[in-house]
Amino acid sequence: MRLLKIRAEGLPLYKNPFEVSFFAMQRVESSHLDAVSNLFGSIYVNKAEAFTGINASGKTTALNVVAFVFLLLKGLPLNIDIVPRILRENQAAVFDVDFFAGGRLYHLKSKIIKEKNASGEAEVRILEEKLWEKAATGRVSKRNLLDFESARLSDERTDDKKYLSSDVSIAIALSKADRDDEVATYLSVFAPTDIFIPNDSVPSEIISLLDPTIEYIKEESVNEKSIIRLKFFGQDELTLTNRTDLRFYLSSGTLKGVTIFSQAIEVLKHGGYLFLDEIENSFNRELVVSLLRLFLDGQTNPKGAVIVFSTHYAELLDELARNDSIFITKNSERLTVDNLNDLLIQKGLNRNDLKRSDVYQSNILGGTAPKYNALDALRKSIVERMEA
Repeated sequence: MRLLKIRAEGLPLYKNPFEVSFFAMQRVESSHLDAVSNLFGSIYVNKAEAFTGINASGKTTALNVVAFVFLLLKGLPLNIDIVPRILRENQAAVFDVDFFAGGRLYHLKSKIIKEKNASGEAEVRILEEKLWEKAATGRVSKRNLLDFESARLSDERTDDKKYLSSDVSIAIALSKADRDDEVATYLSVFAPTDIFIPNDSVPSEIISLLDPTIEYIKEESVNEKSIIRLKFFGQDELTLTNRTDLRFYLSSGTLKGVTIFSQAIEVLKHGGYLFLDEIENSFNRELVVSLLRLFLDGQTNPKGAVIVFSTHYAELLDELARNDSIFITKNSERLTVDNLNDLLIQKGLNRNDLKRSDVYQSNILGGTAPKYNALDALRKSIVERMEA
């Protein structure tokens, strides 16, 4: 399953309808083939998607909206704990989602509301839903990719679907059919609180990358209880009864790295999606770049796995080969999200010789650098305190 576009109306934090596209809108150059994967014909999708902006500009919110849509497409309940709070109570939002699955193209239209139930708790319900589909043939181009005017209505949410929970999408039928592919490896790690240990042992290559003083980290079951075995070179093995106890022996960067790199390997193996909010948290720049390059290398990512992340680091934008894989978030009274490629075209700056980090930090796009007046006021305040 590959997400192509999201358009959402009625989200309270956004000035305009939330709209992001994940297929390659720019021309695909031969030198950038590792940065994209081919769906069919001339249609490609980006292997890395970045949301970037200054503090409080809505990066996390944008990522949450995309994650919400993935829960919808996967047919997972929308009332589970990790669902982001992007809906306003008693105000319906309409999500139009275009995606590719099982060799066909689909358009899902879902009207969703959050209301209080009889217990007084907020509950998400799908009010209306329709699903259209069409063949992915050689006649489909970027121009008509998302045109479903003459497409077949393949499913609709009706009263006879009483077996379907009110917070589960009709897209669950497609998700079940695709269950053996990347569905099982959709991972959201917005705030990892527990270490992920694949197959009961952290790969030695990951350990060496993060902390070469560690010999191994293993997990096993003893008397139906999970036991963690941690050993540093030249020291006795430590036996822990809880994964969270690892935080007393490992740095936050190592803990996060073990989890994220282990999950990345699983996603790359199956061709799934990995979501990361503030990818640079607890990581140095080299580790972040290494992670991105795993997804942007055709040899390590032959199945077209996708990493979707947010970042404060403008320099990371230079690691991405394509402008259309970058989204700029801003907060001027309410939130906006725009594709970098579109913004550069509007400014007459869509040239390959421009360094993305320079464009971003120069504030040419507006709203991508801290406000000068605020910085100047802070400086003057500090000077006054020093002179007092």
